[in-house]
Amino acid sequence: MELAMLPEWFHQLGLMGWPLAGCSVVALSLCLERAVFFAKSRWQKEQEYRRLSDYLAAHKDQPQPVRDSLASIMLSELQPAYFRGVKSLRVIGIISPMLGLLGTILGIISAFQSISVQTGPVAPSVIADGLWEAMLTTAVGLFIALPALLMAHLFAHLSEQQLGEFGLRLNKLSISFETGEFVDENEPRELTAEELAA
Repeated sequence: MELAMLPEWFHQLGLMGWPLAGCSVVALSLCLERAVFFAKSRWQKEQEYRRLSDYLAAHKDQPQPVRDSLASIMLSELQPAYFRGVKSLRVIGIISPMLGLLGTILGIISAFQSISVQTGPVAPSVIADGLWEAMLTTAVGLFIALPALLMAHLFAHLSEQQLGEFGLRLNKLSISFETGEFVDENEPRELTAEELAA
């Protein structure tokens, strides 16, 4: 894409324009990928829990501490998939305002350099134009950072909520192997002799 095709305000971002554009593209890509992942995981939640519970049930003859350790290991193996991209969004949320602030400082320096070469009276419009262009980078940096941090918090919360639910249900299932009382469903029921012997 030719530079002439870019919007006018992008050229006014100066040296920090491309790093900020890169941050925005990466943040948007991560948000879209995470949104698709959580929509899919919500749809397949029961299928995923069934896989975990079947594995735990295959080791129901083991002592409860061993089953609890197996459940923790299974949940730990799921964490990378659920928390992928969260740290990257937080990093973008941190560095984007810094890039914007750096661009503002560079813009102010450039504005004062332009003022210093003026031999006559400096018109207020010259100062205002220079400062407006300088402050634009900070505004763009914050515009990128705030949604990135918000989405990082949302995705982390959804991950903790889903994994916490899996952990609670697996703990209840593990206890049911000891007591013979099924506590995972809404209505508790006694395990049948066939289920206990299986």
